Amino acid sequence: MTDQVIAAIESILRRGNDAEIRRKGDGYIVLEIKRSIKYSA
Repeated sequence: MTDQVIAAIESILRRGNDAEIRRKGDGYIVLEIKRSIKYSA
C-alpha cells in the first residue's frame, strides 16, 4: 500500500468511522463506513 492509502485510512479512523479496503483491478479502494443509530429501545 502507498503512503496515500495509509493517510486516507488514518484520517477516516481519526474521525471515528470504520475504513474498508477493497481490491479493484491492480489497485485499492478505501471506503468510509458511517453507521448511525436510528432507534434504540
